[in-house]
Amino acid sequence: MDSIIKIRDSYDRLTHKQKKIADYLLANPEDICYISLKDLSEQTASSEATILRTCKLLGFRNFIELKQSFRKHTQQLVKNLSSSRFFLEELPPFAEGDQKLLLQSICDHESEKCSDFFRNIEMDEVLKAAGLILKAQNILLFGQGISKVLTQFFEKRLSLLGINAYAIDPEEMDNAQTRLARLKKGDVCIAISFPRYYTPIRNIIQYVEEKKISVIVITDSPKSPLILQNSLNFICQTSTTMFFNSLSVPFALINLIASGVVLEMGPQYDKLVATTHEIAHCINKISYD
Repeated sequence: MDSIIKIRDSYDRLTHKQKKIADYLLANPEDICYISLKDLSEQTASSEATILRTCKLLGFRNFIELKQSFRKHTQQLVKNLSSSRFFLEELPPFAEGDQKLLLQSICDHESEKCSDFFRNIEMDEVLKAAGLILKAQNILLFGQGISKVLTQFFEKRLSLLGINAYAIDPEEMDNAQTRLARLKKGDVCIAISFPRYYTPIRNIIQYVEEKKISVIVITDSPKSPLILQNSLNFICQTSTTMFFNSLSVPFALINLIASGVVLEMGPQYDKLVATTHEIAHCINKISYD
């Protein structure tokens, strides 16, 4: 049975204190996927023992089973949305034979977006992001759906520079939770999301910010739900004619930030290149021997 249904079915049998815990679970289903027993205790002003008793009254064997149930609930919501996530419901009107004109219009729109982006980007912010990344021991990149492609590309760019970067799919909640638990002061979390936004990423970076971890956000609007009070934000216009999002500008931004990291590395980059060439030479030598 779905976790939300189980809680609602048991709600009237709960005490006032237990209902307060249930209310928090119902209001924050995505948070429950990642929250620890200690943090839930603090959020609901309840003892850990009270939470564990409430879990059993709601039909869960323990707190872990409760979290697993909420993970299944969240994953099902994502699955239900996925089929309509990438395409607009209606194509723009065009007369028969005007396909070339429509494609040219798309090209002009893409060119205009890129020009506007490069005209307005703050290079100080790019270098600030590069500096945070370079100083961090670990970089976690969160993106779902089409944004996952961007996190994987970013991961490759940073890994080539010897930086510990990990692209995390928030739907793989066990992996996400394990990585989040290992974050330390000085590490960086990068969140990438565009319409239609994936709500759990907002909850992840809120948790990260509360732990005093630096957050970099790449999204499409200052009104995006990913924008936090202290996050370093990059706005990339992604609207397009055929799909919900075009990734040309975000890819350009990632290349720009990676280039900033190279500049911030200074002599360290030259040393990395020399070491890479030495390793390649050694491997080739072994292959021919």
